[in-house]
Amino acid sequence: MTEFNAIEDVAKSIKRQLDTSTSKKKILALYAFNSMGKTRLTNILSESESEDEVDNRQIEILCYNAFLEDIFKWDNESYILTFDTSSWIIQLIVEQGLEGAIIDNFKDIINLKIEPSFDFTKGEVTFNIVSGDDRSTTNIKISKGEESALIWSVFYAVLETAIDSLSTDEAERTTAIFNNLKYIIIDDPVSSIDDTRIITIAIKLIETIQSCQNNVIKFFITTHHALFYNVIVNNFNKNARDRKCSFKSYSLLKDNYIFRLSEKGDAPFSYHLSVKEIIQKAIESDSLEKYHFNLFRNILEKTANFLGYNHWTDCVAKDNRQKFIKLLNLYSHGKLSDLESRELSGDDKNLFKETFDNFMTHFKWS
Repeated sequence: MTEFNAIEDVAKSIKRQLDTSTSKKKILALYAFNSMGKTRLTNILSESESEDEVDNRQIEILCYNAFLEDIFKWDNESYILTFDTSSWIIQLIVEQGLEGAIIDNFKDIINLKIEPSFDFTKGEVTFNIVSGDDRSTTNIKISKGEESALIWSVFYAVLETAIDSLSTDEAERTTAIFNNLKYIIIDDPVSSIDDTRIITIAIKLIETIQSCQNNVIKFFITTHHALFYNVIVNNFNKNARDRKCSFKSYSLLKDNYIFRLSEKGDAPFSYHLSVKEIIQKAIESDSLEKYHFNLFRNILEKTANFLGYNHWTDCVAKDNRQKFIKLLNLYSHGKLSDLESRELSGDDKNLFKETFDNFMTHFKWS
């Protein structure tokens, strides 16, 4: 385990790992709960990509993260997913004719008769149910998971194009935009997606990375989802043992303002013991902050899964359940600014402590 005082230092360590000289394909995977700083980490690693480089059609870093997701916005009144037509990714999709690849990948993930329809002039995607008879329905509302799958499918089509391009002689490439590509960074592509579809995404991503014949490219994959992490790690660990790639996996924890980066195998679940200690230490030192709610949520989820409960909320004592869940959801999923106070009020601290103590006693955690 290595400790760092700032997420920027974690990024430097990851960058050094990625840039370590090797003749093999270099792949790093990182597991971290939400609010640990993994998205900020990938943003730092991709910040060296300047707008001038994109304008000059020379991409060094291809990144799937929140900035890509922000290109798309769901209109809940008209049931349309809008997108920014000025984005270089959208322009590349039009130039390379990738619409069919996006639709095929989306249908592979969703495994339903939902089909997206693109209007690249207006910057809109509508969704239809295609049944081949009079039961077909146009312009339907989709779930958040299906929206995430569509956005991932857009990136995945570009990713396949990049890897195909770099596996082809330069003179025969259909685009020169990826000629200088060095890093592919993927930050949590499975938000709101169910487990079956997550496995599909992971397997297709693995196959695409394996198909890359250009070992100059380095891959960095982060996630908060244990299943996605385990599918990635189990596969690439095997490839590393077979000497087909250079692969390492890590977990990232934040204890107050200290970041702890640990090299891991294929099971991040022992992680919950460290999380429990971090929470107990914060309670004892009266230093609870908003991100501790997210840490506690992960323990609740793992306990519920282990005991076969329908939902993690079943692990919260009834007396405080609704009030605590409301706060937990706010602090776990709220888009908190870096400048916003991380401190909790006295009442929120007391509620957290009482709920955590009840949980520890009732479920006999030691």
